[in-house]
Amino acid sequence: MKTVPLQLRAIEEIGKKMNKVLYIILISLFSLTIISCVKKDDSLSSTSSDDSSSDSGSTDNSDSGSGSSATLKISSFVIDTTFPTVSSVAITDAEGIQNNILNAGDNVSVTATFSEVVIVDNSSSNPTITLAVGSDNRTATYASGDNSTDLVFRYTIQSGDIDTNGISIRENALDNNSSTISDLAGNIATDFTHSAVDNNSSYKVYATTFTVDNFTMSDTELKIGDNATVTLVFSEAVILFNSDDDITADNGSLSTMTSDDNITWTGTFTPAINAEDDNNTLSLANNSYTDTAGNIGPAETTANYEIDTLAPTVSSVLITGQDGRQNYFLNAGDNVSVTATFREAVIFDNASITPTITLAVGSDNRTATYTSGDNSTALVFRYTIQ
Repeated sequence: MKTVPLQLRAIEEIGKKMNKVLYIILISLFSLTIISCVKKDDSLSSTSSDDSSSDSGSTDNSDSGSGSSATLKISSFVIDTTFPTVSSVAITDAEGIQNNILNAGDNVSVTATFSEVVIVDNSSSNPTITLAVGSDNRTATYASGDNSTDLVFRYTIQSGDIDTNGISIRENALDNNSSTISDLAGNIATDFTHSAVDNNSSYKVYATTFTVDNFTMSDTELKIGDNATVTLVFSEAVILFNSDDDITADNGSLSTMTSDDNITWTGTFTPAINAEDDNNTLSLANNSYTDTAGNIGPAETTANYEIDTLAPTVSSVLITGQDGRQNYFLNAGDNVSVTATFREAVIFDNASITPTITLAVGSDNRTATYTSGDNSTALVFRYTIQ
């Protein structure tokens, strides 16, 4: 017969009397051991929950007089009394960012990593992390990560936010904000201390509206053969700007504007032919171009310009006056006046030649010569009877 320790023998005796499973709980500092005794017919053994086979602690007691035995099963459990803490805080992502620059409406994500899986109870409020955006504090609010080690916080960039060095996070900026953050064992986090996050140049912020400082034409009274230099100056460099698509020209065409710095742009405007209109502008559309941060550009127009490329035409020609006429007859030395009326005021440059009108006098052609009417609609011609 094998020797059985006194403790096991006592358990066996109790088991025989109660004829059911018994539990003896032994508590140490970090583990809980349960020894269960199950009535068996022929043997007594001790087994671990990690190994279904008999181990070195198993004991076999054969007693021809008892005809019964007990089995010991030992299971281990971990006691968790450690509170979750913050391992790190970092800026981890952004939506809408262009060229490492965020603008109004873009979202920046911050991840707080804990020492173990945590559960967030935000039924009353959300945890927050305070971000340093330039000289201003901005609040990133808990967005996701429940039942994991990583809690994600999000902040939407506001118009006016500027941080040319990059967003930073001061130390201990995480606030549970009356929410509860706990581990799976129910230990509630109370220590949210963490290190500061320096300016992150991958997440600069420039959420300000830029302006058009100058949109002008070198000539605003355009005639046949004229053109005008167009100058467009932005307050900062722009991208996605194309004058062919972004500028509308009334009664004329604008050449594709060019720039050496994406700030000052120039092009040439040519008025349409056979056009006469005193109410025209060049119009720059908004929502068609941005600055390097993605901020939408403003709309703008030039001052009004006038176009007259329609050649003057003659509305009528009439004999309108005479000098010396008697009884409707003209004789030698008398003068007859002819007026040519134009649809608009005209200017005569007769430095080299004088305009004329040919009159039919009987079967002869006679020439009436321009005498007056410059800068008016009516030009007067005169012929002296021969």
